[in-house]
Order: sequence, then structure tokens, then C-alpha cells
Amino acid sequence: MEIVERRESLRGLFQDLGCKVESDAVLDKCFEFCESYDVDVEKLTELWLTFCVNNNTDIDPTVNTLIKMEHAVLKDYKLHDSTVENNVNQEQSTAEKHFISKEVAKNDDVLSMYGCAESGPSKRMRKSPEVEIDTDARVSKTRVAESFSSATVSENSSTPSQRNITDKVLLSTGEAVVSWKRTGDHDVDVTKSDEPHVPSDAKYMYEILSKQGHLITFVCQNLGSRLVKAWSAATDNSAQPRYVKNVRSVSQINFRTFGRIRVKKGSANTVVLEGSTRRKGAPVADTVELDFRNLKRYSVFSGQIVAVEAVNPTRDVLYVEKIFGKLYAPLASTPKIESRVNIFVAAGPFTASNNMHYQPLWDLMEKVASDEPQVLILVGPFLEYTHPEMQDNVADTLYQEQFEKILARIMESTRKSTQVVLVASNRDAHHEPVFPTPQYAIFNRKLLQNYSNLKLMPDPCILNVAGLKVGITSVDVIKHIGKEEISNVSGDRLSRLADHVLAQTCFYPVYPPPEDLNVDVELWEKYAFFDQQPHLLILPSDMRCYYKVINECMILNPERMHKHTYARLSVKPTLEDKWNSNNISCEIVKV
Repeated sequence: MEIVERRESLRGLFQDLGCKVESDAVLDKCFEFCESYDVDVEKLTELWLTFCVNNNTDIDPTVNTLIKMEHAVLKDYKLHDSTVENNVNQEQSTAEKHFISKEVAKNDDVLSMYGCAESGPSKRMRKSPEVEIDTDARVSKTRVAESFSSATVSENSSTPSQRNITDKVLLSTGEAVVSWKRTGDHDVDVTKSDEPHVPSDAKYMYEILSKQGHLITFVCQNLGSRLVKAWSAATDNSAQPRYVKNVRSVSQINFRTFGRIRVKKGSANTVVLEGSTRRKGAPVADTVELDFRNLKRYSVFSGQIVAVEAVNPTRDVLYVEKIFGKLYAPLASTPKIESRVNIFVAAGPFTASNNMHYQPLWDLMEKVASDEPQVLILVGPFLEYTHPEMQDNVADTLYQEQFEKILARIMESTRKSTQVVLVASNRDAHHEPVFPTPQYAIFNRKLLQNYSNLKLMPDPCILNVAGLKVGITSVDVIKHIGKEEISNVSGDRLSRLADHVLAQTCFYPVYPPPEDLNVDVELWEKYAFFDQQPHLLILPSDMRCYYKVINECMILNPERMHKHTYARLSVKPTLEDKWNSNNISCEIVKV
């Protein structure tokens, strides 16, 4: 039985990435690789998708293609994993001896006194140190310089090239769109909605632990109390059990309480409910283990705030009878759209992992120049800090300059009638590594003065497009929830994960966050929640592209532009002040 469950779990991971598994032999081969190369199944599926993208291979795994991946990726992965510590030490020694200036080495020594010295490829670097570069690196450096040369950047891409750029439709929904080219001269304004947004001068990482704990507790109390009230309003008064604040209350009869879910994964997954109040003299809130044996269906993840109905005969375990975790925000007002609005959406990274040429982005910009949508939404990162050439640091310009050169070419490729929206990402090498993330900073004044159709937005943000509310975040929240989720629910997993975002009224409800996401709790409490449900919610993810309609909100994952995938939407005018998700036609296409 355990083997069957493992197979189904792995099959589900492949399905989330858009891969179809034909036989159990493929899954067994994957488990064999996991044991031989000491990788978990999630890492293996990510390595598989990376292998397919880099080698233009069919993403549906077979035993033969898995063996090819083993020779191309896994053997190097194991070799790198077993020797990385020696290599790092050797590289550091060599760098100190040959490359790094005395001043840089001195600064590193000072930083190390405070435990802040940066080493290894995973650290974010703001500038390119002045180093000598070997022959291979010089070739790579020349290639990067050519990618951002003045001739390349100044090239006017508004005129399509001779190459025939065509689209392959992967998914479509809504009324068929005959042509995506603009008709008429109807323009729209794009502004930030009235909800709070991260200011460009936001200070972060000044948190005091006591205040951080207070804010986390406040969010739990706020949402949890509203969950209990909504549950009570939907339940017959005569049948309602009593409500108690203490999650460890001993009771032989049903009672209701609420708290934050914590999932402890291991050989036996454990789910714990953390209360929102502290007993006098206690340093932390009470926690209690949850037992779901009496529930037919459940889906929970770390950070989720839920109300439960349960009994607790021993004080140590809550035997859950019912669980309630859905509290959708009120729907936004009906948008006042008078003419059809076309919106193109693409999410970074925008270039392949083996070069900095940005060809997928330039192909998209040719489509934008040809079709002239009213709105173009580009979600970062533009300079993904984990990109090999970012980590090798072979560029001859600062990251900020590289970004502004990319942006200049984007704007030159776009008609003035197209509103270009750039949503910041904490994964950009040139930008703030914190979430929520302030908008991009542009130091080239001419760039800002010449292009009034450029809109810079923080992450997360809610756009107002003629009354259409569009919520956006660059963080892969769907993937993060999926890694933390414990459930016994079958069916459409992507819809279930997306529903959690709406039900928690939060762009990022996972807590604690993964190590590679620096969440500032004070900014999160102020700017990561929404009081009104958007009409459209854009949640870019490494998982397969999708669109889902949940509670009259269309949720969209355009996937990543480095896979040559983007989304285009056509929004119809509203009739008689009535709005529903059918007003949006959507196609996810491969350029």
C-alpha cells in the first residue's frame, strides 16, 4: 500500500509540472535515482523539467529519457554534491591569491566578524568585483556584453523582423477571439487600486522579535475570529457548539476554536494547531496535535488559519469533527469597461538558463509590437540571481545598468498606446531581496521622462484597469503551498492550491516561509492581504500553466517566459452592470 501511495504522490508532482506518466516503471526508475543519488522526489522532478527545457526534450518522462537525464544531470549533480565543500574552499583560496583585491579581502574579514561574510554561489551580490577572468569566462563575458550592446538595445523592435513568430495555443477558455490585433483607438488607464501598496522607500529587516510575534498573533486573531463568526452565521443556532479560545481545552463534547496550522513533515506527518492566545506567564501560545481520522476530506498547510470543531478528551490531541477555512473577501465592484481590452501577461525569468540573450522576451515583444494590446504586464525577475551567469559574475556592467538596458529595449519595442506594467520581484539580482517587495528603482531619468506609459508596481499589487481589479504577485505561492500541504482530497490539485490563496485573503499565506524567501512580517501584515477579491488573480508558478475560475475570480498562471510561454486575455465590456468570469477570454500560448 505504501508503494502505491508513493507512486501516486510522485505521479501528482509530475502532473503539477504538466508531465504525463504512462507507466509505473517510470516512477520506479525515479525512486531508484532518488536512492542512488540522494535526492528527494521534488528535487528530481525539478531537475527533470530543467533537463527537458535545456535539451528541447518531450516533458513526458520515459525510462529511456530518464536514463539520458541521469548521464547528463544526475551524475554531475552527485559529483558536485560530494565535492562542493572542497571546491568552495579551493576557489576561495585561489580567489584570495589571484583575483580579489586587498580591499575586498579586508572587507570580507570585517564582515566575517559579524557573521555576514558572503561565500558560495547562493549569496546575492550587488556589484561585480574587479577580478581577472580566465579565457572561458572572457568568452562568456563578451557574449553578455554583446547581448546588451548599444546597437542591440537601440534596435527598434517595434517593426517585426523577418522571422515568422507564431503562437501555439496550449490552453484557452471563454469566447473565441478571432484576432488579437488592436482595432480602434481605445486606450485605458492603469493605476494602483485603493488598497495599501508597499511604498518605494519602505524600510525592512528592522523587526523586533516581540513585535513580529505580536503581528503574527494579530493576523491569526483577526482572520480566525471572522472565520468563527462566518461559520456561526452559516450554522443553525440551535446546533452550535460552544466556542473556546484555548485550543488545549479538555472536553468530552464538541467545541469550536481556531488557530494557525503547522505541518511537521517526516516519516509520519504531524499537523499541529497553534492557538492565538498565550496563557499568563507562557512564552508562546499553546499548541495541540490534530487528529483527522473522523474527517472525510481535508486540505491544510503550514500558516493556514482555520476554525475547527473537535473534542479533546486527553488535552494532548484534538479529534477534529469539522474544519472551516474559507473566508472569501467581498467581490470587487463591477468594472466600467466600455470597449474590449486586450491584456498580455508574461512572467520571468525571461531568458534561458544557459545564456543571457533574452530571445524569448524579444520574440514576445515582436508580438506586442504587432498586436498592440492595451496592457502588457511583465512580472519579474528580469535578472534572476540564481542564473549561472549572474553567479559567475561575468558581466562588465552593474546589474542595475543591465536591467535598465533591457527595459529600454522593451519600451522601444512598445507603442505609446500600450500600458507597460512591471511588477517587481525579490529574486532580481539588482533589487531588494525582501517580500513584500518595493517597486523597481529606475535611475535613468530619460527612461522615465520619455515613456509615460511605463508603470512600476510593487509585489504584491492590485491594478485598476478601467475598474477591472487585477491582483499580482511574483512569488511562487502555489508551489510553496503545495510543498507544505497535507490532504486526503483527490481531484484538481491546482484549483485546490489556488483556492487557498483566495480563502485566506492573502497573497502569501504560508508560514514559516522557505529559507530562500525573506518575508518581512511588518510589511507582510500591512501589504500582503486584500480586502476585496480581485476579478483576475495572476499567480506565476513553475508548475504547469493553468487558468481556474474560483468564486467568480479567474486565477491565472502564465508559466515562465524562459519556456516561451505567456498569456493573453481579452476582457469584454460589461452589460447591465453585471460581471462574471465569462467576460474574460484567455489563451495561454507558446511563442
